[in-house]
Order: sequence, then structure tokens, then C-alpha cells
Amino acid sequence: MNVAHNVSTPARINSASNPVWMDGLRILLGLFLFTKGILFLENTSDVFYVFSASQDIISAERATLLTSVVHIVGGLMIAFGCLTRLALLCQFPILIGAVLLVNPQRGVHMENTELWLSVVVTGLLLFFMIVGPGRYSIDNKVLRQKQPEPEK
Repeated sequence: MNVAHNVSTPARINSASNPVWMDGLRILLGLFLFTKGILFLENTSDVFYVFSASQDIISAERATLLTSVVHIVGGLMIAFGCLTRLALLCQFPILIGAVLLVNPQRGVHMENTELWLSVVVTGLLLFFMIVGPGRYSIDNKVLRQKQPEPEK
């Protein structure tokens, strides 16, 4: 009798076992970042003013476009769950800059809702970096290798 043949391996826990509400939260986060990127494009003069206060004019112009593109493309990638952790990682520098550089200029108080919103979104980015994309994502459906089912 082969003892090694009868030993069952424990089920591997991955992000596909996350609750469905986490997928909904990930999709909302992605759509929020997408919308924020569109708003940056619509209000480029305001974003340009904020960036130009701390940088020279040429790099501030590029920074507004880069911020918008990263939010738009990254937000869609997060919403669809495609290369989710890479998209989350690309969002971190922008949001850390918002939390540490841009929003504290307006003051750190309860009425500064942009600061608190940036803190919450940064926390959600960190949360999804840890727990993964979830079961309803392109990462799970297409990119993850299926585990062979154990023979009975």
C-alpha cells in the first residue's frame, strides 16, 4: 500500500475564494479612479496649477497628463481585474503624493474631504494588493493556471 498516494494535499487558498463583496469593492475602486482620471483631464488647469506650485512648468504639464492616463488605464484594469496588482502598484505614487504633498497644503482638518478620500483610496489599494483581485476578475478567469483536480 502506497501511503504517499493516500495523503491529501490541503486546498490552496487564493483570491478566488474572496467574498463577492470584495469584487464589488474592487470594481467600485477602479471606476472611481477611472472617473478621477477623466476629471483630471477636464480640469487640467486646476491640476496644472497644483503641480506647478511645486515643480517647473514643463514637468508639471507632463505630470498632469501622466496622472490622468495612469488613473484612467489603471482604473479600468482594476475594475476588470486585469493585471490588478500591477495596476494597483502604478496608482501608489500618485496617491502617496496626494496624501503627503497636495492635500495637506489645504490643511489637515475634517473639512478637507479630498485628503481623507485620498487616505481611504490608498488604504483600499493596499488592501487589494494583499488580498488579490478576487474571483470575478480577468486575472482569475484567464491568467491563473487551473489546479488539476485530485483523483478519487
